[in-house]
Amino acid sequence: MFSVVLTAAVCLGGDRFVKERKITPLMREARSGDSLSITGQVYAIEEKSEYQILYLKNNTVKFQRQMLEESKFIVYDTSKQKVKAGNKAAAEGKVKFFEEPRNPGNFNEKQYYEKQGIHACMWADSMKVTDSRVWKVRDGLFSFRRKWKAVLYEFMGEKQGALLSGIMLGDKSDIDPEVKELYQINGIGHILAISGLHLTFIGFGLYRAVRRLSGSCTAGGICGILFLAVYILMTGVSVSAVRAAVMFLFRAGAEMAGRHYDAPTALSAAAVTVLVWRPLHLYDGGFWLSFGAVFGAAVILPLFKKLPVQGLWANVSIQISILPVLLYYFYEFPLYSLFLNLLVVPLMSVLLFLGLAGSAAGLIAELPGEAVFTVCRMILKLYEWICRTAAAFPAARIITGKPPLAGVVCYYILLAFVLLMWSRRGQRQNGVKREKYIAKYIIISGITWVLAFLILLLPAKIGRGGMLEITMLDVGQGDGIYMKSPSGTTYFFDGGSSDVRQAGKYRIESFLAYKGTGTLDYVFISHGDSDHMNGIREMIERGPLGISVRHLVLPRKEVWDDSLASLARLAGEKGTEVLIMKPGQSIRDGRLSLLCMHPGSRYGNEPGNAASMCIWARYAGFDMLFTGDVEGAGEAELTGFLRETKAEREKEGFDGVLEILKVAHHGSKNSTAEEFLTETDPVYGFISAGRNNRYGHPHEETVERLKERGCRLFCTQTDGAVTVRTDGVQMYLSVFVSSADK
Repeated sequence: MFSVVLTAAVCLGGDRFVKERKITPLMREARSGDSLSITGQVYAIEEKSEYQILYLKNNTVKFQRQMLEESKFIVYDTSKQKVKAGNKAAAEGKVKFFEEPRNPGNFNEKQYYEKQGIHACMWADSMKVTDSRVWKVRDGLFSFRRKWKAVLYEFMGEKQGALLSGIMLGDKSDIDPEVKELYQINGIGHILAISGLHLTFIGFGLYRAVRRLSGSCTAGGICGILFLAVYILMTGVSVSAVRAAVMFLFRAGAEMAGRHYDAPTALSAAAVTVLVWRPLHLYDGGFWLSFGAVFGAAVILPLFKKLPVQGLWANVSIQISILPVLLYYFYEFPLYSLFLNLLVVPLMSVLLFLGLAGSAAGLIAELPGEAVFTVCRMILKLYEWICRTAAAFPAARIITGKPPLAGVVCYYILLAFVLLMWSRRGQRQNGVKREKYIAKYIIISGITWVLAFLILLLPAKIGRGGMLEITMLDVGQGDGIYMKSPSGTTYFFDGGSSDVRQAGKYRIESFLAYKGTGTLDYVFISHGDSDHMNGIREMIERGPLGISVRHLVLPRKEVWDDSLASLARLAGEKGTEVLIMKPGQSIRDGRLSLLCMHPGSRYGNEPGNAASMCIWARYAGFDMLFTGDVEGAGEAELTGFLRETKAEREKEGFDGVLEILKVAHHGSKNSTAEEFLTETDPVYGFISAGRNNRYGHPHEETVERLKERGCRLFCTQTDGAVTVRTDGVQMYLSVFVSSADK
């Protein structure tokens, strides 16, 4: 009951019950980019190759002659001054508040740090220690962790050392991003979190060893608990670590008291402990995965206890339990994870043991340490090999999109029904054998689970019948527009950014996964500027780690620059078919047609903005013009082509109204001239431009020209992602960033 009340308080109470959600004085007074100075106490330190991250608490902020209190704050220090836990540090720089995502499916930076009680950070222009007092225990643990990490690097090398350090010490900062992503998409990323596997191996190993030596359960339990407390403090107090520690306390306590250990009770107590400690983890996928996995092992697995290959059924039980969580937070399911974990999990115990043994042996003599760590390297290389192999198999990633919350709730209601039914199996009376009901129960359970699975997935897959969906993504200073036809065919127009790092992975792919798009059928690249294509290039290079591209559509070869030629070569090497589209050519998909209108032969062969490929999209009575960065001579040639082909388009059903114009060149004053607007006269204008970009896009002159013609504008700077849905008659527009967030 307490957990239900706590959940309601978190979900409905807002900042009245959850202090992490309260608007702080700094949030009220300052804005991102404002200069300030801050003084606080260092409670955690992360070391990077080029800088260090200092976590400060009990902070005093000096901002515009005001002294403000801020509970927690992050400082990025490039000077890498020697700082210890407990020191007080003062820093000056420009504040940055963590932000919410700009597109559906993108990482929520604000929520990630808010659940830790942190709302802002800065890159320090200057930093100094103002009080050298040290927290001896915590600093000693940090120092020990640093030295242990150095031992792992010395024997394992940088790549494998960083990986083993992440597994044993919880320090994932230096892990190769590609290897980390390989683990995640194959469903073995859990081994990088300090969790029950680590604590059971270490805590219960010590508990049983001391109990055997001393003959006392109490002595073993106390030693195990103290050691785990130190280990968790050293590796980081994470949700999975707290959950595992609480459950260990219950289990050790039960053995010490000679009582029965009840896993569901321990799991419930751990959940309440975590939510009291950090209530906003209720919205965190990691919280639900951690507890869902244990629920599957503790409650669902006993149903399969008489079946062979218990490791397989343990994985099945966990997947049944966490499937909705995986899809709701990560939008995909790793199909082969069931089998990969059969090998990975048993070897983890070996890896942990050898990691501990090798670290100890390495302190005594180099040769024994090297021998032990050689086996560790072999295990880690095996992990990477099976991940790469599995990722290359067909359907390795089942990208489903985000299911509705109602579907998730229905799934768990039906799962609860099945569990309740099986729990009552042993209560049959009148001497009827329980085995008589097994076949019936299996059939009912199978049908119920299939129904739950369909309820979970079908709403996201079916969508809105007969609707064309178009989303202009916020990729920063660049372009990227997604389109999905009623037939399910997907299109993407340009895709790149000049101010967002790895826009392909973090802005485009995460959105596509959210939408359930595992493959883009057609990607149109208007011209060779990086802010229109570097995200697509990144996606093609990522191969099975990302979203695949089936067809790459480019303008005629005569206007290619080196960048387009390089992209075409890469696409060919990666198995993406390259198509050339010339004016007058079109792609037809039911009632949808995509007609190329530029660059024509009269334009010439000069590459650049003016040579941008322009596409006219028509779906019944809906029309939209995609313009890339077309300007100058190219825009003049496009205007002439529009004028000359207007009668032909009217014969094909054009009603004379251009519903949406993708405003060229991010709203530059060098594009969207009066003559062009006279010919197109758009009802709505979509502008893709980065916030505070150095070019000043969109330029005021262009905005005024559009507004004077009654064109209503939507811009990613203020609206985030902009989506239009249409059946060809009616049109529905929505923005992702609400006015309250702007």
